[in-house]
Amino acid sequence: MKKTLIAAASTAFLLAGCSTTETEKAAPNENEKKVLHTMESYDLLSVDPADAITSNIFNQIYEGLYRFDANNELVPAAAKSHTVSEDGKVYTFKLDQNAKWSDGKPVTAENFRYAYERVIETNSPFSYLLEPVKETKVIDDQTLQIELKRPTPYFLSMTTFGTYMPVREDIVKAQGDKFGTDPQTNVYNGPFTFKKYQAEQGYTLAKNADYADRKNVKIDEVDVKIIKDPMLAINLFETGELDVAPLNSENVVTYKNKKEYNTFSDSRMFFIRMNQKTDALKDPKTRQAIDAAYDKKALTETLLGNGSLPADYIVPQELDSKYDKTRQIKSSFDASQAKQVLSDQNLKLTMIIEDDDVSKKIGEYIQGALKQQNVDVKLLSLPKKERLAREGRGDYDLSLASWAPDYQDATTYLNLFMTGNPFNMMDYSNKKYDGLLKQAENELDQDKRLALLSEAETMLLDDQAISPVYQRKNAFLQNTEVKNLARHNVGTDISYKYVEIDRK
Repeated sequence: MKKTLIAAASTAFLLAGCSTTETEKAAPNENEKKVLHTMESYDLLSVDPADAITSNIFNQIYEGLYRFDANNELVPAAAKSHTVSEDGKVYTFKLDQNAKWSDGKPVTAENFRYAYERVIETNSPFSYLLEPVKETKVIDDQTLQIELKRPTPYFLSMTTFGTYMPVREDIVKAQGDKFGTDPQTNVYNGPFTFKKYQAEQGYTLAKNADYADRKNVKIDEVDVKIIKDPMLAINLFETGELDVAPLNSENVVTYKNKKEYNTFSDSRMFFIRMNQKTDALKDPKTRQAIDAAYDKKALTETLLGNGSLPADYIVPQELDSKYDKTRQIKSSFDASQAKQVLSDQNLKLTMIIEDDDVSKKIGEYIQGALKQQNVDVKLLSLPKKERLAREGRGDYDLSLASWAPDYQDATTYLNLFMTGNPFNMMDYSNKKYDGLLKQAENELDQDKRLALLSEAETMLLDDQAISPVYQRKNAFLQNTEVKNLARHNVGTDISYKYVEIDRK
């Protein structure tokens, strides 16, 4: 059900929908507005929560039952509170009576029930995230009851993700297939609404005048530019046109002692999908040799240079400290072993990467390492939307992909590679792997459950279904006049809600 945003006319931005007029009336004059100037490296793909692939935007314009605050603690959002039954299966949420959509209509329990039903009915690729849910009931307009199939300790963190955010049935039905493709036609219940949007150029978010917690939103607008070249972003930061800009490896040394320099360790994992529909990649020994052919430590230290971690694992470190204790991580780099397997095969493979600067450099590094093992890798640089489409069709040999956790548990990664999961795009299937995850799903003893998950991860890596590359650490510049720009390692990467700006 992947959808893309309708391109705006190049001569003008799209104006926001129902709440724009009220927002603009409430805002101060242009010279007094508090505006955060920031960037993304790729355009929006959809503003439909059921299709939450560009997840950053959803935390800004929608609000789930709970959210992560500036300190990465779970706090009530559209819900004011919740209770859990003694058996851990029934969650009852009391909604905030002040919660409204950006056209002034109240947010109700039915908006959540309908949204979850719609995720399933539309066959969303994210429908698997609703797997723990047995039944959703509307008790009254402000009371939502969710019964789970089994106790799910991490369930509350799942409600922060786009898939669990509400939508309005009347809006969806009025727009039909176009729902989520045009920001100006939607209504939102989050801290911000769309003011402007221009495809591949950027967008402007305006403070939502109808947002229940609007008194704690301290800025008027967020101006987001789409910038794929880190050097351009740094130049715009230096000229004051951006408040935030990522640093590439060449610039970390230049800026690391400056007051604007910041780092953040997150849980996004970068890995290579190896498509087993490709004849040459059906043999696990070939896949293992490709993984062993390049030095991940050298890649992170010399190419990235921002503290990112070389990865011979797929569940990120520090997502769950108890899970970390169940496994031992060893480097897979072994050029001589790779050479023994690959040197006589004369492989010719195509690797798809995204068209940003970092992806290109990583692709070239891996391309060079494999060339030394007599593997000819052609790089195909594509916009994110096209890379995802190629993966979805299985039209690739290798693909440099990434994944950030949708919720706070190892299964947010491990479930991706189960047989039939919509994000298992490599034609990988192992019944023993599936069985371990199913067994863990029903295991109430948490130590035993974590041991099963760790065993599954080991099996996935022994099969070399993927080649993990690195766990990201962000190095970035941030204007010292900007405070509380919250970064998260679960769900969405960032929140604008808490930002405060004190321009000198």
